[in-house]
Amino acid sequence: MSRLLGTDKLFDLLYKKSFFQSSVPEFKLSSGQVSHFFFDCKKVSLDSEGASLIGEAIFERIKSLPVESVGGLTTGADPIASAVSIISYIKQKPINAFIVRKERKEHGTKQQIEGPLSPGAKLVVVEDVVTTGGSTIRTINILRSEGYIILKVIALMDRLEGGAEKIIAEGIPFEALYTMDDFKNVAS
Repeated sequence: MSRLLGTDKLFDLLYKKSFFQSSVPEFKLSSGQVSHFFFDCKKVSLDSEGASLIGEAIFERIKSLPVESVGGLTTGADPIASAVSIISYIKQKPINAFIVRKERKEHGTKQQIEGPLSPGAKLVVVEDVVTTGGSTIRTINILRSEGYIILKVIALMDRLEGGAEKIIAEGIPFEALYTMDDFKNVAS
């Protein structure tokens, strides 16, 4: 049994609402892999209690950094970034949120990155789930191409399938609130 179950409200919510498992590998992941386990973290990041807990947990991990804004690739990062931004304002250390679109807009300002970002801003990238790190690396590359500085990547969940190592290889610190092992220990 996981040391987290019953002692960590956010873990409990993620385990009860976002974690799915099957005896056969039936869940197709964004990486293209098929797995016995699936995490739909939006069921918690869009929940009022879950958003508050996520915002608090991530804010505590970044409040000492010179971070100006937090965000990531839409849609998984959007509620996480908003939650952190709101908590940071309540804690009187405001950190803005930003969104990275999957594709550049074809109309209006034609932006791919939305949010109140100053040139060269120092950012924290958030993710709901990291598997192979592909979407996170893509986000990092988009942000770097626009001149932004990435201080850290924080994920709610690391599936422990090589993504963390790829992010670290980009020269960016990585942290996950939880790992696949935390959930497997409860499920077994």
